[in-house]
Amino acid sequence: MRAIKAYSKSSSFLVSFIFTFLLFVGVAFNTYVLSVSNDDLLIRETEAAILADIGGFRSLYESAGQSAVIAALENRLKNRNNDFLYYLKNADDEFIAGNLKDWPESDVKLIRNGLLEIEVSTRTSNEHDTPSDAQTAIAMIVAFSNQDNLLIARSVQNYEFAVWLAQTSSWVMIIIVCIISILSLAVAYYVVSRINKISDTADEIISSGNLSERLYVESDWDDLSKLTVSLNLMLDKLEQSVNGIRSVSDNIAHDLRTPLTRLKTHLEQLKEDELKHNLIAECDNILAIFNSLLRITYIETNAKREGFEQSNLSLVLEDAIDLYQPILEEKHIELSTDIGNDLYAICDKSLIFQVFTNLIDNASKFTPAKGSIKLVLSQQGNNVFFSVCDSGIGVDDAALSKLTQRFYRADKSRTARGNGLGLSLVSAVVALHLGEMSFSNSTIADTGLCCKITIPCK
Repeated sequence: MRAIKAYSKSSSFLVSFIFTFLLFVGVAFNTYVLSVSNDDLLIRETEAAILADIGGFRSLYESAGQSAVIAALENRLKNRNNDFLYYLKNADDEFIAGNLKDWPESDVKLIRNGLLEIEVSTRTSNEHDTPSDAQTAIAMIVAFSNQDNLLIARSVQNYEFAVWLAQTSSWVMIIIVCIISILSLAVAYYVVSRINKISDTADEIISSGNLSERLYVESDWDDLSKLTVSLNLMLDKLEQSVNGIRSVSDNIAHDLRTPLTRLKTHLEQLKEDELKHNLIAECDNILAIFNSLLRITYIETNAKREGFEQSNLSLVLEDAIDLYQPILEEKHIELSTDIGNDLYAICDKSLIFQVFTNLIDNASKFTPAKGSIKLVLSQQGNNVFFSVCDSGIGVDDAALSKLTQRFYRADKSRTARGNGLGLSLVSAVVALHLGEMSFSNSTIADTGLCCKITIPCK
């Protein structure tokens, strides 16, 4: 089962989406700054400042005359932070006051009504000063009543640089934000893909029971790779522990099987009585337990498919039914079947036969007289589906997940014959065939159990 089925449901993608959304809010703001930081905005702002200056000088000239204007200009020019340029001349075109070197005669461009774009140079304070370079300015001319003319200009070079810097910064920010957004989504995709790979491998290990498999380590620089290494170390420890437990139980079963066989031989030599038969039955039961343990271990640890061939599961199931038909008739158990014709699968025929017989045996064992059992064998897609449902004593919901554990027996089945290894063997065979096994409450009666198995056809 994949840990994250949809990328949209990943927390990494959610964080990346929120992060990307916030970044694009910043992009939108920068785009707005980029759109308003243009030459037209610069011209409008400069025009407003010049018009305000013209209004002030016109009012001063009308109220106090030329001398007051000259004094105001000189006072203005003493302020080094003043970025305005002035040229006051009389009716004879003679320079009176200001910081412009010349009255512009050429390189004058009309922007709109009364607003000019000119090339100007500032006047030096003395002959030893280096003349300033020509610069672009926005200007307007105000004519006074006695034919004096005042040119008021404002250099826009610094503002043009500021606009260029703002526009460049905005474009750089937009590019950076786009790169960060793409990287964040790429990182989220990488994280989700790696997590799903880890989850798929872990699910394969769980379903197959093969603890020798390991998670693939793609690199050694990221945290997920370090996590994968830690998980592989944990799997090493688990494999060692499980193999140790299995080897102990298998060794005990293997070593005790021989003396038990000898004990049974000696018991058979005793005189015929009820005690002899009881003791032999107990020996047979213990030997059956040991044989089942060794059989399960063999299937789990030697998961080989040499005996696999295409088999007709319908015929295999009918053989299993024929084997248990006398027992079912003896208990007057009603058996209903729904078996598809000629259902084939690549499998170990003898192991699948053992699966069918074990499940039918379990159902007949825990179903009371005059009860009912239903067997279903059908094909669902690329899988063969088999189910056994009975009207027996059933199992509590809390115990359903424990039924395949070795030696586990539910409280309701303590008094019935058995050793708690039948379903463990079935589970091992199903895992060998890469199938799935599940349990649920019976669908044919108020009580009882349903066991469902799916096995791939190929």
